[in-house]
Amino acid sequence: MGKRFLTIIGGCLVFICAMAIICSAEELTLQLVKDKVNAAVKLFEREGEAAYPKFKDVNGEFRFANGEGYIWIHSLSGIMAMHSTKPSMEGMNQLDYKDSSGFFFFQAMNELVEKKGEGWVIYLWAKPGLNKKEELKSSFVKIAINKGQQYVVGCGLYGVTMEQIKAKFPNDIVCDAEMFNKGI
Repeated sequence: MGKRFLTIIGGCLVFICAMAIICSAEELTLQLVKDKVNAAVKLFEREGEAAYPKFKDVNGEFRFANGEGYIWIHSLSGIMAMHSTKPSMEGMNQLDYKDSSGFFFFQAMNELVEKKGEGWVIYLWAKPGLNKKEELKSSFVKIAINKGQQYVVGCGLYGVTMEQIKAKFPNDIVCDAEMFNKGI
């Protein structure tokens, strides 16, 4: 009976630990995206390129929400300086990249941070996974300055609308293709 009791207790402890891990999993939210971008800007402005390994560390603070959340940095000239999950994009100019609706969202990100300092850009982007279908993505972007150069630091999440962003952050600038075409 003692051995059986210990086995049951051991099983319960394993279950409790597993549930604690599951329950503590970070959910990707608008607030978390904004908080991580703000923290990334501070780190990048302080450390520059030396911070890139911290942004890319799969177990670090800037790869979060079960891998859904990550940081990227591109220059105002459009060159992807650092991408946490797609290093193949690094060194490539993104300014001519457009989504399937024809929206030049990297240009919109640059214009938004140049004029307002920070804000949200809504566009279509292929969600990672087997589907590769473009879905609505909302990214928070903020200007960062390192060694006298301006950069865009960003992070996004899927399936969030302009209305949801404005409900959470009523004073934030939110730009989509229509707003960009009218001028931010």
